[in-house]
Amino acid sequence: MADPGVVVTERIRNQKIVKPVIYGNSTVRLPHKLENGHTHRWTVYFRPYYDEDISKYIRKVQFKLHESIENPVRVLDAPPFEITETGWGEFEVQIKLYFQDVNEKSVTAFLYLRLFQPLVTLDDGTQMVVNEYYDEIVFNEPTEQMYKAMISSANLKQQKSKQVEKYSKIKKQLKEKLEGHNKEILAEIEDLRSSLRDALELIQKTQKELENDSPATVSTEATEMEVL
Repeated sequence: MADPGVVVTERIRNQKIVKPVIYGNSTVRLPHKLENGHTHRWTVYFRPYYDEDISKYIRKVQFKLHESIENPVRVLDAPPFEITETGWGEFEVQIKLYFQDVNEKSVTAFLYLRLFQPLVTLDDGTQMVVNEYYDEIVFNEPTEQMYKAMISSANLKQQKSKQVEKYSKIKKQLKEKLEGHNKEILAEIEDLRSSLRDALELIQKTQKELENDSPATVSTEATEMEVL
């Protein structure tokens, strides 16, 4: 039996719509520790990848924060879907999406909010942690209401949102930073391999020298002499 208030609608057969999204958190260190011990200011967010009105198909977004935070379950009914707070520790955030058509099941994502890494430097010299993920919401045979909503919200030119453009440079910096670390690690591994080869050669050389310096041993057999 259908839930009260839920209107069952026809679905668009053989249709699939994919909505690219991003979610994550950005963090900056506070100049001074607050009286409550908080050391960082962070923002957790959920955004469309392309520049479009996400509210046409997303009714609300629920963020479930750490239980130690006042009012840990926050529900936002309109964009921007983001929450800013201060804190001192990292924790897992649950992000739950509710769609305009209640016939569509909610979708849940999980994010580990980070305060310390990966750290990047902005153009103005500010250091910021950017922890961001790309994902896609796939609607297989959506309801007619959702289909129309998503088509009307679509960015046909597929222009990236301003926030995505803003973090493009940061992502590039992170990629270059990661590639640099990888090169350093590979160089260190090669140095270790070289040191290991040298150590093995030294061990083999020492073993040969010890074998050459060892005195020869003569095997003798004891015989019994019968005294007549």
